[in-house]
Order: sequence, then C-alpha cells, then structure tokens
Amino acid sequence: MKLRHLYISALAFLLAACGSKQDYRNAIPAKSAAVVSIDIKSMSEKSGLSGDNANEKLLSRLENMVKSGLTGSEALVEKVFNDAGESGLGVKDKIYLFAGEQAKMGGLLVKVTDSGKLDNVLDVLKKQQVCAAVKESDGCKWTVLGNWLLAYNDNALVFVADNKGSNPQSLVRQASMWLRQKEGEGFSASDDFKSIEQKKGDIVVWSSLEVLPQEVVYPLTMGVSAELRLKDVKAVSTIDFVAGKTVVDVELMVADKVMKDIMEKKQQVTSTVKGGYLDMFPSATPFWATANIKGGEFYDFICGNPSVRRYFEKSMIPLDFRSIFSAISGDVALAMSGPEGKEFIAYADVTNDNFLESFERLKPLAALSGGQVLLRNYGDKGYEFKTTDGSLVGLPAGYIELWIGVKNGKLYVTNKESLIDRRVLGLSLRNGKWGNRVEGQRFFMASDLTSLNNIFDLKKLRGAMASALVFFGGLDYLTVESADGDNVHIEILMKDKNKNPLATLLDY
Repeated sequence: MKLRHLYISALAFLLAACGSKQDYRNAIPAKSAAVVSIDIKSMSEKSGLSGDNANEKLLSRLENMVKSGLTGSEALVEKVFNDAGESGLGVKDKIYLFAGEQAKMGGLLVKVTDSGKLDNVLDVLKKQQVCAAVKESDGCKWTVLGNWLLAYNDNALVFVADNKGSNPQSLVRQASMWLRQKEGEGFSASDDFKSIEQKKGDIVVWSSLEVLPQEVVYPLTMGVSAELRLKDVKAVSTIDFVAGKTVVDVELMVADKVMKDIMEKKQQVTSTVKGGYLDMFPSATPFWATANIKGGEFYDFICGNPSVRRYFEKSMIPLDFRSIFSAISGDVALAMSGPEGKEFIAYADVTNDNFLESFERLKPLAALSGGQVLLRNYGDKGYEFKTTDGSLVGLPAGYIELWIGVKNGKLYVTNKESLIDRRVLGLSLRNGKWGNRVEGQRFFMASDLTSLNNIFDLKKLRGAMASALVFFGGLDYLTVESADGDNVHIEILMKDKNKNPLATLLDY
C-alpha cells in the first residue's frame, strides 16, 4: 500500500513538473558581462501606450506603418495590435539584453507565452521575406534575420549575433543551450542578477569591466597589477523616467582588491567641493564642472598610470608639472562657452605661485622657434602663449592661444583673454537651478542642453531626424554629481516639468 502511494506521489510530481513552464530568465547566458533589464509595462504606462490613457492616434499610425510593410497580412497585424498577446510574446514582462566578454556577442531575451502564435507571426514574416523559414534542431526552433539568429522554445526567445559577422546558423547550438538552462544554471542564479531585480527603475543596467573591448581596457588598466580581475569590477545603473526628467543612478560594486586599493587612494587625494567658483560665473554659463583635489598627492596618484606619467615626463613643453600640481590645494573648476563651446577657462585654488618660474625658463626655447612659438609676460603674474601649430609642442594641431597665470590666489588657464577679468553682473551659478547642490559634492558637472535646438535648421529636416531634434529641443539641462566620488547621480531635465520624457518623445 505504501509503495502504491509512493508511485502516485511520484507521478503527480512529474505531471506537475511537465505542466509548469521554466522561468524564461533562466536563458540569460551564465557568462554574461553585461545585462540590461527593461520594464516594458512601466515604460508603456508612462508614455501613454497602455490602459485607458493609450495614445490611440499613435498606435493607429504604428499599425498602418506595419501593415504597409507587410502587404497581405493586415488581419494578423490587427490581431496583434488589438491584443499584444497574439504575438506569442510576453510583452508585459521584462525584456533583457545581454552581452558577453569584450562584447563579442550580444542578444535580447523575451518571454514566450504561446509558441504556436509566435510560429504564425514568423510564418507571415517568412512570406514577406523578412526572415528565413523556421527550422527545428537542438531542442529549439530557429530562423535567421540578416546577421541575427532568432531561436525560441515554449519558454523564451533569444535574438543573438556576434560582432565578427559570423554565420548566424553557427550560433544555433549555443542559443539552444541557453534556452535549455534550468533553475540555477544561468545568470539568473547569480547574486549579480539579484542586484538587478532588487533595483527599481524603468531600465536597470548591470555590467563588469569584462564587457569592454581589450583596446579600451588596456589604457585604463596599464600599469595596474596583473592580479586585477575585470569581472569583479561592476556597476549597476538604474534609469527612471519621471515627470520632467530622466534620472540615472550608478552604483559601483567592486570586489577586486586591486581596484579597491585604487579607489581608496583616489578618496585620499580628493575632498569635498567648497563651491567658491559658483560666484565667478554667470547663471547662463553653458558648461561648468568642479572638484576638489590635493594637488601634489593627486599628481602622484595619476602618475601611477605609466602612460600618464610618460606624458608628463616626456612632454615637449619642459614644465615642472609636479610643482604646478603641488601648488594646487582646494577647488578646481572648468567653464566652457562661446560658439560650439570652444571658449574655456579653468581655475584652481593655489597655495603659492613659485611654479611660474618654470615659464621663465621656456622663453629662450620659444625665441629659437623662429616666431612659430611666442611666450611673453601678461600682467604681474601671468603669461601669454601662442603657437602657429600646437603639434610643435605636443598640443592639438592648429593655431593655439592661451593665457596662464595666478590672480587672487587662483591659477587660471584660458583661451579667451576677456574671460580672465569677467565680472558677474547679474545672477551667478549659485543662484541657478542647481547651485544649491554643489557644495559638499566630490564632483559636480552641469551642461545647458537648450542650445541643441539651435545647431540644426529643423525646417530643412524631415522624418525621424526632425522628430528627434524637436525632442532634443525640449531638453533643458544635464547635471552629473557624486557625493562620495564613486557612485554617480545624473539628471536630464526637460523644459516641460510636468510631462514624462517618454510621452514627450512619442508625441514626435
């Protein structure tokens, strides 16, 4: 009798297991170096494309566009637009993007709710020559769209390609293995995936340094211990669309000891911003950034990277860079303005001006240039520098004119003479929209985005490009700030403070 009950219990368990679908998120590759979670439902609601607030005019326009591209398939298109579930995909569930090491491979994951309906959609696309005929092998169905492979089973769909342009069919076996992953086998079993799911945002981005191509990683890590483990240097970013702005928060998660030591050293050579330079610039300044550094220690820190150290030691301008940095102690600030933002002035608090002596030693060298380089005194403690070609002294090619000096305990460097003694006659940056958020930060940057609308003549543009630029014309300003020097908070403000940016974008 007991044996009979055991058989019945075992049979019930198997039937339950066969009847339940695997979690589609199990298909995310275990060795992913970057994963992006996109909350389609949340973004649809915010953009006005769901529920009673759906933008019927826009949906109708989209439906007509799809119909025009799929002649003879109007009935299916109407079914899908009337009920997104007719696509066979879980459009109300999160979509995931993923990338492998050095971004050699990338793809998209979508939940499958009805593989039969998905078969019908792909059959229509095949008749329209959008994709090849669906085949079945390795436990999944698949087809090819251009350089991409689309593979799916009853649980999930993956859309994947590699950046080498390999034949998409060569990815079938790999994709089928992802689709067969069970609980505990894929990326979804990791603590990193838990960190993604715990975050609240319309888009959540997890990445490690492993996702960067070698040519990008090498300059960043050159001179750093070979023990540095790129996969242990991670960040989770949340992107949220709220009324009037887009908010991005970046949180670093560093488990690698080498990188932890570097970050600790960086904290020791920087401090919190006092904000004195807010009063030296008008509120309409297009771009402004500030930080606070301990000059001499900061110089030693950045020279820990051999490429940076070599730049200073082998510079074609034989200045005593160490003495310049050592004189800096406190806030530094950079402002850019003028046509295309090409005019700039940088300031730094200094404890002395002894380093200016090294400029005097450059005068004989400038005199030997035959007029191609000019260096002469400017005021009591300043110099005017000009060259017909910056590449002669290791600077960008072309004509260069700079003014460098110390005034009122502040080092200045600028390419526009009139900026040196400019006075703020009206409101300063301190009185601006974000002025009260600067003091106490480790870094702060602000950029006026209203000028984007003036770069192009919208009347001469048509279609999507014009629509995108009209949207950009609705931008107000951008701020980037870091209170601890590691984690970053970014805000992109719209001129219309009451409307969600997604709804604004769809309007165009």
